Amino acid sequence: MALPVPRAARIALGLARLCALVVCALGALVLASWYFDLSPFDPLFPNLHSMAPNAGASVFAAGIGLLCLTHRRLRPIAWLIGFALVLFGTATVAQDMFRFDLGIDRVLLGTATVPAEISTRMAPGIAGSLIMFGLALLCAKGNRLGSAISQVLAIAMLAQVLIVLTGNAYGVSTADFPFPFTSMSAYGLLSVLLLAIGLLAASPEEGVAAAVIEKSPAGEMLRRLLPGILVLPLVIGWFARQAETASYYDSAATLAIFAVSSIIVLAAFTWTTIDAVRRSDRARNEALIELRGQREWLSTTVGSISEGVIATDPSGSVLLLNKVAEQLTGWPLSDARGKPIWEVFRVIDEKSRKPLDDPALRALRERATTRLESGALLLTRDDKELPIEDSGAPILGFDGSLAGAVLIFRDVTERRRAAQRQTMLVGELNHRVKNVLAIVQSLVQASLRQATNRPAQAMAQTLSERLRALHRAHDLLLEAQWSGASLKAMVERELEPYQREGGPRIQIKGPDVLLPPQCTSILAMTLHELATNAVKYGALSAPAGQLSVAWKTSRNRLLLTWEERGAGVALKRSNGFGMQLIDKGVRHNLGGDTKVDFRATGLYVELNVPLEPATGPKSLPAPAESI
Repeated sequence: MALPVPRAARIALGLARLCALVVCALGALVLASWYFDLSPFDPLFPNLHSMAPNAGASVFAAGIGLLCLTHRRLRPIAWLIGFALVLFGTATVAQDMFRFDLGIDRVLLGTATVPAEISTRMAPGIAGSLIMFGLALLCAKGNRLGSAISQVLAIAMLAQVLIVLTGNAYGVSTADFPFPFTSMSAYGLLSVLLLAIGLLAASPEEGVAAAVIEKSPAGEMLRRLLPGILVLPLVIGWFARQAETASYYDSAATLAIFAVSSIIVLAAFTWTTIDAVRRSDRARNEALIELRGQREWLSTTVGSISEGVIATDPSGSVLLLNKVAEQLTGWPLSDARGKPIWEVFRVIDEKSRKPLDDPALRALRERATTRLESGALLLTRDDKELPIEDSGAPILGFDGSLAGAVLIFRDVTERRRAAQRQTMLVGELNHRVKNVLAIVQSLVQASLRQATNRPAQAMAQTLSERLRALHRAHDLLLEAQWSGASLKAMVERELEPYQREGGPRIQIKGPDVLLPPQCTSILAMTLHELATNAVKYGALSAPAGQLSVAWKTSRNRLLLTWEERGAGVALKRSNGFGMQLIDKGVRHNLGGDTKVDFRATGLYVELNVPLEPATGPKSLPAPAESI
């Protein structure tokens, strides 16, 4: 699982990569000096030939190995280079010990000419350092023991560099003394120093680098003491050596001065460090007291939540589960603490059955809250499946650092069962309503067939058309699962039979508004009556007629206008069904307002209907002019 790397760890890895690149550049520069004339660069890089060509090639390879070690996918290459360095270094040491020549230098140099006074043999110090570095590469990033061995070898390389540097600074001829003093060029010393530092920095999660970057009093104390530990004894020893060289004191006196000076300076240095740590510790204790109170409050709050809650650290390891999470996952807190969250909270896609990305891990990677999602199945510890909804959020520290993530999820089994029961009931209701409408319509059709006079036939025909309008409104509600009906679809279905080429011009304009169920039937009947009236007397009765139906919403109210032009004015009827439907239906049942105007250009109707249920019926107004 790819998780974000803490800032201190990123800096350590960046330092390791920088060391690797500098070492590669040094090795390449040394090799180039054996093949090409680099005398113009002597002021910047003097005496490049002090490092043998095989040493330059080995240093270049070691830099590549260190660089590969910092990338997870390239680590096998780093281990392979480490193995090659061990073999190459061992072969070089064997040449010096047993006085034989493998011809490595001749292979590297090829046809290049080398002055007789310049040695092409690798220095023993470089060979030994490369063997240690190769072994360190082989052991790095493996198991716990291998990582510890790698750290020890890196420290041994640093110790060798410090011994050689100190010997040179104190006037010791390292070539004339036995181990640990050894002959090593300045470029070799720099290469080994950078390789050792890079090797330690390449493992920021453990060992020396982890201790140095650790955000704790111990880490702060180490960071303060480390410069003094490394520098002060060397500086004091150098001054003592200069005093002895100048014959101010003999060797015994300089050793005594060195010992006492080191004690005094290190004690003073330690005292200032301890004082800073003491202040930090006091602040930490105060924060711990406050944290305990917040933890109790948090535990009480999390325990009272009816949803599952899991908290993780920045690496994705489980820190906390509440009781609901324990019951749903099947993992008690004692077993789950410290385990990766993807082992405790296993989710798969309900349809594809493929593993899903954990929302807590996504929150850690993206540092953003993930929305509540459904369609996932939780696999419990005993491999049962639970449909859930889940979301994740990162936990950020006061300084913006990533402290962990929290995962919230809930079991939606009962909700799904309730939704299924509701769907079944809605389906049964739809079936029964359709049956009732079909029966009533059949009765009307039978009455129509048995009617003998024109008024009865007209009445039955009108009633049948109104029932069909109700049926269409019911179909719209059914399509939306009784959550409402589309006004645009209602208008289009009502006027569709009258839209023909060469016929009246019909214009429909307005946003797609979802009508609440209580408005659907009444507005459907209203539109039907207006359309029927327009066919008989208004704009839809002549090819030259024009009908405009427009609507908009404002403050949760629907404003609809019906305007006819280019046809005869509809007859004014004060007691028609249209007037009763608008006045009693729209005004009284829906709590809306109406306006009906018989203009010279044609009928104009304006409806103002609330899109929320009215708190109570309005009193009936005085009858208005109507169709």
